[in-house]
Amino acid sequence: MNWIYLPLTIAIYVCAQHLQRRFNTPLLNPVLVSLAALVALLLMADIDYGDYNQYASILTELLQPAVVALGVPLYLQMHRIKQELPQILLAVFAAAVLAIGSTTLLALMLGAGQEIAASLAPKSVTTPIAVLISEQTGGLPSITAIAVIITGLVGSVVGIPWMQALNIHNPKAQGIAMGAACHALGTARIIEQGEQQGAYSALSLVLSAIFSALLCPLLVPLLTNLIR
Repeated sequence: MNWIYLPLTIAIYVCAQHLQRRFNTPLLNPVLVSLAALVALLLMADIDYGDYNQYASILTELLQPAVVALGVPLYLQMHRIKQELPQILLAVFAAAVLAIGSTTLLALMLGAGQEIAASLAPKSVTTPIAVLISEQTGGLPSITAIAVIITGLVGSVVGIPWMQALNIHNPKAQGIAMGAACHALGTARIIEQGEQQGAYSALSLVLSAIFSALLCPLLVPLLTNLIR
């Protein structure tokens, strides 16, 4: 019966999508609802995660081409992006510094050690790159992966309502903010609002990963020594 794990996961996600369309609320984010349902199912049915993942891991492998596919709206908007590239670079660089700096400082001020701070610092970067950054800075990849997932889920749920509450309606600003703050999950959410938002978010996601890979090894030790 192990073969059923993959179609069951897909069915749960499709149901979650219909649920969100039916009630039209960001709290019913399909990824969040699917994750909660799967965790509950595995626990209640006493299913070992290793057995489940053996048959459902193909969905994880599909994450890579899905991220690459985000380059399509980016390509379609390239003529506009070229004209604004310096401003975009500056905005994403500032966002990366703020994300890494605030996370590291907050973790250290709350009593976490450098290992935990280094694990949390790249939380706004897509998972494969965040894990590599964490390893380079002495963090724990498992904690980094969890932090990235939580960041993406929270951002995809509250990101758009939060920007609307702050009167941020510019499609470019929305895209850059979601890509820099909550990586691929945020990009997948904001692309539902329009092609332009998706393009700028995809670019922001890539630039944020590059800047974070360069900045984390510098900022995390610097801030750790500063707090000590």
